[in-house]
Amino acid sequence: MPTTDYSHTTRIKKLAGMTISKFHTLNPSLPQGGRYNFEQSSAILGTIGYVYRKESYLKNYVSESIPQSELIYSLNNTMDDGFTVGNVVRKDMYYDDYIYSFNPDSYPDFFQNMASFQDNIVVGDKDPIDVHNASVWEDLLNDVFDSWGYFYLYDVESGKYYFPLIAPQNQDDGVMTTQIFIAFGSVFTITHGWCVQGIFKFDISVNNNKPFRFGAYGNMGSDENGNIEYLTQQYTLGSNNLTLFYFKNQEGSDNTEILYAYFIPKKIEQNSSVTYVHNYNGDDMSLKSNEITQGLLVYFSKTNDVKDWVIHDLGINSSNT
Repeated sequence: MPTTDYSHTTRIKKLAGMTISKFHTLNPSLPQGGRYNFEQSSAILGTIGYVYRKESYLKNYVSESIPQSELIYSLNNTMDDGFTVGNVVRKDMYYDDYIYSFNPDSYPDFFQNMASFQDNIVVGDKDPIDVHNASVWEDLLNDVFDSWGYFYLYDVESGKYYFPLIAPQNQDDGVMTTQIFIAFGSVFTITHGWCVQGIFKFDISVNNNKPFRFGAYGNMGSDENGNIEYLTQQYTLGSNNLTLFYFKNQEGSDNTEILYAYFIPKKIEQNSSVTYVHNYNGDDMSLKSNEITQGLLVYFSKTNDVKDWVIHDLGINSSNT
């Protein structure tokens, strides 16, 4: 378990950064609507020392033309609305080196058809001292994790990895934050937070049509006694009959130490088969999306199956952006 108080490091203080609204004050020519509706959140853009690189990139950014298609999106619900939500969590996300739990290069099965981590981690828009640092959950209470997350973006074309530093961390339920991350020549917009009790959401969009993956790995709290289930739920959005593909990891017969994960590509056609890849070895576990384009919704729930709440949070529209 980590012993450092990461909430008081210089790195996190630097991540207090510049808000989206201030960014637009300095960059009035940037688009304000659609996927880049920056005014919806007081979002942190990254460290002060590197925000100007983002300004320069985004000022010159021209969106790639993406074919029009129906896209799934989040309704951004922050109430239970009568549906089952997750269990009480201890909000304990922190930053650590990507090999703290284990060295991913020792687990090639966890990253099938992907490049080795060695020499393939990019700094992107981060401070170079943070290139190997990732966002991790320590435990969430009740021994759900023993340091798990290390959330990464993977560029399929280049075989490169990037670890977005989630900030701010451990916010109250219902407080969602939007951040912009630049890596692989792409601009990723990620909205994240505990939308309701026990449910954490990543809402990921990208400015082009390049394939990417989003993944996580680390050590579970099940102490090599995990029960795995691959689950589905049928649902309908508009005129589309869809399947929600999701995953359950439970410690033995413990009714609390359970993680559910729901992976939903935003493109309708990318939901036609299992949407994620799971690998397990003893007490170490990896989850990653399939190769996708345009965007992804990921929900993590502690203890409870929240499939009905997740479906309740989904909408569908037609977009060419």
